[in-house]
Amino acid sequence: PKDMEESERENPNPMPQWLDIADNGLGSVISGAALISATFVLVLMILVTADIIGRYVFDKPVPMTYEVGSFLMVFIVFLGIGYTQRMKAHIRVEFLTMRLPPRIRAGLDLLALTLGIVLYVAIFYQGMKWSYTSFQVGDYVAGLVNLPRWPSQFAIPFGALLLSLQFASDFVHRYLELLQIVKNPKGGSQ
Repeated sequence: PKDMEESERENPNPMPQWLDIADNGLGSVISGAALISATFVLVLMILVTADIIGRYVFDKPVPMTYEVGSFLMVFIVFLGIGYTQRMKAHIRVEFLTMRLPPRIRAGLDLLALTLGIVLYVAIFYQGMKWSYTSFQVGDYVAGLVNLPRWPSQFAIPFGALLLSLQFASDFVHRYLELLQIVKNPKGGSQ
């Protein structure tokens, strides 16, 4: 019991080991998706720069720049959205909530995370149906080269899944913090 008390003082929000392993695994997948997203940003920058130079210097624009660029934008946004949540980099307006007691703040965070999970699971579900249908019928964008739509459409549910899993991870962490607040209401603000 004495060792447990010392352990709780060192780590006020103890997580079960399996949950810690799952969270680290999720972090690795989300970081990998963010790396792909960042790579696509670089590819898009090179493509647009080549198109501008080709168009205004050589009078020969790079074909399909707009089409490829629009596909890359989908990957960039949806593969990076989970990482943005993991880094707590989404825009938050805290003007009123910072004035609330820690318990109420934690409760509102849990509510917001629950709504986020519900919304992005719905986007995942509908996006999977949509991209699978697109894959089945062979939907494509007609142009110089016929580009299949389903890869970029599949990026939407994949990104939504990663974001909803990150919301779930944040929910568990915030719930454990709320338990600590309830257990020790005078122990600092959260």
